[in-house]
Amino acid sequence: MPRKKTDSTLEMWAADLLMEAQAITPCPEHGYMRLRHSHHAVDYALSLAEHRKFSGKNKKERIAAVESVLDGLSDQCPAC
Repeated sequence: MPRKKTDSTLEMWAADLLMEAQAITPCPEHGYMRLRHSHHAVDYALSLAEHRKFSGKNKKERIAAVESVLDGLSDQCPAC
């Protein structure tokens, strides 16, 4: 079953928050996102998700989106 457009948009919003907080970074060679293993950056991203509004989503859903993006990443680039 394909994802709804709003779900992918929420995931992109969450990834943007994680990049802003410097919790994730792109691989310089391939561009895949990877974790930076900074607990402070992750905490900051979760705080941003808690306080920044996203159309039609409550605080719990916004935080879950950030955690979902984090769960799908590792510190290794899949192409390296």
